[in-house]
Amino acid sequence: MKQRLNFFVMTRNTVEDDGAQRADAEYQAPQVVSITDPQAIRALAHDARLIVLDELFASQTTRTATELASMCSLTPSAMSYHLRALEKYGYVARAASEGDARERRWRAAGERLELNTQIDSTNAKTAYLNVQLNAFRTRLNAEVERREAEAKAGIMPAADRPPMLTSGLVFLPEAKQKEFNRRLLELVYEYEAMATAEERNIDSKRMFYLISLLPEYQHLGSEVS
Repeated sequence: MKQRLNFFVMTRNTVEDDGAQRADAEYQAPQVVSITDPQAIRALAHDARLIVLDELFASQTTRTATELASMCSLTPSAMSYHLRALEKYGYVARAASEGDARERRWRAAGERLELNTQIDSTNAKTAYLNVQLNAFRTRLNAEVERREAEAKAGIMPAADRPPMLTSGLVFLPEAKQKEFNRRLLELVYEYEAMATAEERNIDSKRMFYLISLLPEYQHLGSEVS
């Protein structure tokens, strides 16, 4: 979610990176938050900050520091610190008060987040990648433990239970690679768009995914990311 070695937080409003317009006359390009500053990208090298960005950009609604802190096992004051750091680099913004006006609400600064790594900052890219992969590894390990506990308790899994991890390769020429990428992402966008406001609240069920499509290059030195 989109390659060119760019990383994105995908939302229900995300469009393909090449900017192609859809045939739908009512389509409107999403408001994109484009980050190119290596220091801003490096600021994401923290698990809690990635959780916040996933939540705010995916839900496209507001959350309080207390609500977000509950998702990260942090105190509200510690979460407020992270939110101010994300605000400094343009990732999030303060929202109008709702309900209890004593607690500030926060929102994503746009509808789609684009982290442009076409910059000479290997350290920033590596730091971001490591945090993303570590966060997903933690979720995978937790799922392994949960499934093992269910097995010991004699709980039979549903036949259609999703796999924890699927990997492999497909033989595709370049044209079909692009189609594969497009169709895969369109499926994600379709289901993101289905979520109602009620289904996006703080207590809703979530499913996490990590997509990486890596074409094989015969001569890596001659390829440009």
